[in-house]
Amino acid sequence: MIKIAYIDGPRLKQAILAGAGSIVVNAEGLNAINVFPVPDGDTGTNMAGTAKAIAASLRGVSIRGAGAVLRQAARSAMEGARGNSGAILAQFLQGLAHELGEEVRVGARRLAQAATVAAEKTKKALRVPKEGTILTVLEDWAKALHAEAAVCEDILQVFYSGLEAARASLERTRNILPEMRKAGVVDAGAKGFIHLLEGVADLLKREKRRADPSDNSSAALLQNDAVEQVGEIHLELTTPGGPRYCTEALLEKSREPIEKVRGALAELGDSLVVAGDEEIARVHVHSDAPWVVFDLLESLGDVYGHKVDDMELQRRLVERSAGPGKTKACAIVTDTGCDLPAEYLLEKGIIKVPALIRVGTVTRPDGPAMDLKAVHDRMREDPDFSMSTSQPAAASFGRAFNLALSQAGEVLYIGLSSALSGTYQAGVAAAEEYKGRVRCFDSRSITAGQGALVETASRLAESGLGAEEIQSMLEKRRKDLELFVAVRDLRSLIRSGRLKGVKGVVLRKFGLRPILGTDSAGKAKNRGLFLGEKNAGAALFASIRKMIRSGQAESLQIVHVDARGEAEALAARCRTEAGGGLSVQVADMGPLLASIGWLGALGVAVLRRV
Repeated sequence: MIKIAYIDGPRLKQAILAGAGSIVVNAEGLNAINVFPVPDGDTGTNMAGTAKAIAASLRGVSIRGAGAVLRQAARSAMEGARGNSGAILAQFLQGLAHELGEEVRVGARRLAQAATVAAEKTKKALRVPKEGTILTVLEDWAKALHAEAAVCEDILQVFYSGLEAARASLERTRNILPEMRKAGVVDAGAKGFIHLLEGVADLLKREKRRADPSDNSSAALLQNDAVEQVGEIHLELTTPGGPRYCTEALLEKSREPIEKVRGALAELGDSLVVAGDEEIARVHVHSDAPWVVFDLLESLGDVYGHKVDDMELQRRLVERSAGPGKTKACAIVTDTGCDLPAEYLLEKGIIKVPALIRVGTVTRPDGPAMDLKAVHDRMREDPDFSMSTSQPAAASFGRAFNLALSQAGEVLYIGLSSALSGTYQAGVAAAEEYKGRVRCFDSRSITAGQGALVETASRLAESGLGAEEIQSMLEKRRKDLELFVAVRDLRSLIRSGRLKGVKGVVLRKFGLRPILGTDSAGKAKNRGLFLGEKNAGAALFASIRKMIRSGQAESLQIVHVDARGEAEALAARCRTEAGGGLSVQVADMGPLLASIGWLGALGVAVLRRV
């Protein structure tokens, strides 16, 4: 009878890959039984996303030591973790890696000792650990390993004893927490851990038959390749009275002990998991103020991978699509270039892909990760303040498209003008992965102009039209769009080189300010000048008054940079001029154009009637 006395790097790598593959192929089953802490149906997806990150970092590399393999796996898990379940799995691997250090070969007793320590550290990573979850199964598994390793040195025997104990512990989770007892299911996160162990067990059985530690059988490869088959859809839902945003980031090189970090974050929200240590930690918390969470983390160390998911938006999308016949034909996705009221986007279920915003040395995604008032204050108070943008990460488009497809048969992405940014092309590239289910439309506009087309698309989608029909109608409506943006403060235009040399000097000397827009190709163009910084609203009204008075204007989108009062005054004046029946919305101008137009900028887009 073959026995295994130790596990080294190559063996452990194959075991982890097999376990990761097992999680991925069972992801949908985990989603179906996910009822705790909230019934959001995402545990399988989150664990699969974490497993994919682990597998991607290990596949194709050769590592001799078991400890080194675990460090690699733990690091990639920290970086790729999604949701509570992903962060817990990452912490468990981090605990194993930290305990085993530089060890090349690990025997049964050392494995059991490391598992015990890792289970304890994982429990401590949660601010409010709950019995009857994956934490309980981890603890029971580690105890079983420890008991068996005390009398047996065969890793196979020790592992199978642990697996048997873990399965029994999983069954007990049906009756510990009321959520599971009521639903009649086991804990989804705990079952995900069992799937990981079962993937390892399958590999060990094959190795036992062949006594070959470098197994690359077709069955093993099938498990490994399965890691590529699940997309990352992160879906967490709000609970009544709970925080709105699922907030995540990586904290590296913390200047404070991780327990102190955990304590400080506990004041900012709930569902807190801080997985890792001072070198690298994955932070997950539900909060109403993500920017405060990020402010705190950035004061403590280097922060990467900022991510914010709107759980209230997700809840509404799930409610709308629940039940037979409720799935929409088409969902609308847009990007940071689109400026519409936040309440409108939430009400209509429009998903917005955030660009990356760099303020000083800090880069965050647009939206709730940024404190807009603080940004405006810095623009006002710091003469050297600068802000720049870069296109969204491909993963951001993927998450948006996956979320949209969870509530509709197809998606129409309406992007920022391709002549002004690479964002639209990034969206097109991401859409290619969806084999025709995601269509893309170049708005050839920005800010309020892009918003006007998104509003039109949303209205058409609500009427039941599909993506192709909506896209065709937008092609026709795009020529009926007019955009005017009045710039009061010239500093950004001059500093960026968009307003060069003598032109800037002349405009400043004579108190002249530009009105900008886009042409039919989506490129920026000058639409005129106005005299005096205080006359921006009057200049915009003069530009569109004829269209309003003649009844040509179907709708207006008004945007501003920290000039809400003037924007509302312009909206009221336009409504009065129209005498009723004119749709007018007012929104903050997003960072893409605000970084150019600066404080006080006002914009208006007019969609003419057909």
